[in-house]
Amino acid sequence: MTRRLVLMSLSLIAFGIALLGLWPSAGNEANALLLMMLALQAAGQAAWHWRNTSLSQLFLSASLVLNILLICTFLLPESWVGVDHWGDLLLNLPGDWHIANIRPPILILFACFGLTTCALLRMRLGFGSAIQLTQVTLLLLFAMMSDASLSVASMVLAGPERITLTSFVSLLLIAQWIDLQPAFMQLWRRNLIPLIISSSITLVCLLAWQQQSQDENNRINQSTYVLGDKIATELSREINDQLNAMRRFAGFWSLMGQTPSRGEWQRLARSYYKDFDYFQNIAFIDPDSVITRVFPDKGRNHDVLGVRLLDAQPDTPLRNPLELGIEGHTGIIDLIQGGKGMVSYLPVRDPRDGTILGAIAMVVDLAPLLDRAMDTARNEAFAVTLSERGNIYIHVGPESRLAPWGHRIPIELPATDLTLGLQPTQQFLAATRGRLPEVTLLTGMLLAYLLFLVIYMYRRVSQEHGIVKNANDALREEMVRRERLQNEIQWLARHDELTQLPNRRYFLEQVQSFSGKMPLTVMILDIDFFKTINDKLGHLEGDRYLQKIAAVSRAPVESAGGILARFGGEEFVVCIPECPRAVGRTLAEELRRAVQAAGLPQPATDSVVTVSVGMACVARAPLRLDALLQAADEALYRAKSSGRNQVQVAA
Repeated sequence: MTRRLVLMSLSLIAFGIALLGLWPSAGNEANALLLMMLALQAAGQAAWHWRNTSLSQLFLSASLVLNILLICTFLLPESWVGVDHWGDLLLNLPGDWHIANIRPPILILFACFGLTTCALLRMRLGFGSAIQLTQVTLLLLFAMMSDASLSVASMVLAGPERITLTSFVSLLLIAQWIDLQPAFMQLWRRNLIPLIISSSITLVCLLAWQQQSQDENNRINQSTYVLGDKIATELSREINDQLNAMRRFAGFWSLMGQTPSRGEWQRLARSYYKDFDYFQNIAFIDPDSVITRVFPDKGRNHDVLGVRLLDAQPDTPLRNPLELGIEGHTGIIDLIQGGKGMVSYLPVRDPRDGTILGAIAMVVDLAPLLDRAMDTARNEAFAVTLSERGNIYIHVGPESRLAPWGHRIPIELPATDLTLGLQPTQQFLAATRGRLPEVTLLTGMLLAYLLFLVIYMYRRVSQEHGIVKNANDALREEMVRRERLQNEIQWLARHDELTQLPNRRYFLEQVQSFSGKMPLTVMILDIDFFKTINDKLGHLEGDRYLQKIAAVSRAPVESAGGILARFGGEEFVVCIPECPRAVGRTLAEELRRAVQAAGLPQPATDSVVTVSVGMACVARAPLRLDALLQAADEALYRAKSSGRNQVQVAA
């Protein structure tokens, strides 16, 4: 119970961190979607730790749907679902909703996906929970250590957002590891090898993602720099072209050797103005710095006629052409007509004596010039600025949802340190950036997960197969042991354990099987004075005598095709099929002599042990075994009565 409370507490703390760190505020309304996903995930995991399965499945499934939706914004090709389509879906939502601020970095998103699916699968080792949590751990480490610039067109993992997201994932991850720990420790041997292999593959995939992301960022960076350099070059070329044109224009008036009349001015200035439509105006300034001619002579341009520039703009470089006879160029200034622009002053001289007749002023409005140079960068994909010494004078394009980086490219112009700034939008980055890094990472992680399951199941089946094999081997050994024991029991039931001879029961069964093999001879052997042997030599010695007599008697009987059995006590019985009376008597004598030849001491007679034999023979059927044994027993009695150590045959 205490353990469950701890796990629930970790999940609820993660829930609180998500609420505090991502609560939608002015300018951050788009946090609502991510907050909803994380809150559902934390609530679902807390319900799981409380063992409320149905509520847990509901919350986690809803969180997983949002997670997959956000992952799709990274993975789906631009030709399938473009950034503009995602933007259209978010357009009508209140606040600043766009693709870059609704989704966290892809590593955090994959980590949340892993935690959610692990909880949905009830953290079972058989479903790969160990590799899922390991992959989440690696994702979290890479998210914390990787450069924030890799998070293109998504939340930048820095500042409060970094603390919020990493803390949230860390708490849920710790809770799941704690919950999995008992089961993992029991089966760590089964999990260790597949976990090492799959974790290594995941690590390689993360390194590949990192390198591919860096390469993709470098590609975008290089392409945007090339575009910025192209715009800067175009600006520089345009301004230099119009400056050279104005030099020819001023040279023409110098050759004329007089100040232009109004008609001549209008006619010649019009052709230059048409070639460079970004001119604010072209003006003629007399030696006293008064504007006497201007084209076009209308609107705000007309208002500047008669203005003495050295009074209106004391710092103007007009003194260069009027006093020194050289060109003068301003940087970016506030034009008298309004707006920002640049002015170039070119001297007009009398060719006869070099007297300065005045100056031609070329006033360039930078806004239309920049628009013209940006024809290749239309579609609101970039913000372009013109600045000088850190002061931004012109800004063209969007002012929000811009990438955190840009390019600063100097423009080669006379007498100015003009710099072009080019900053792509988040939408441009999301649309332009290739999907390969994320696809590689997801594919590699899925392959690592599936490989873990394959190796895990293979090892599990192998272990279970080993258990079954061991059980089968043990069962087989038990069956062999039982069969051997059964055979021993059966053998003991039909044999005498002391002499290893068949017992009375087995003997009677065998005699019945001989009933068709006439003539049939039966003998009963009785050891003479056996009681004296037991009394004087002991029962152990008596047992040894029985074993010896059985051994010496067995070979002659079995060689004759008969059976020798212990009939009880010191008596042995013999049955020989197809044995006539005369042959039987000869065999009986052979048995008697064999026992006597064994030389076993007989304390009763101070001689050797002998046997008395009673024999009976039936020549033809039917076989009456009881009568036959009775006849043999009577013959044995006569042998005993007649002095023992002899053979008697029944009539």
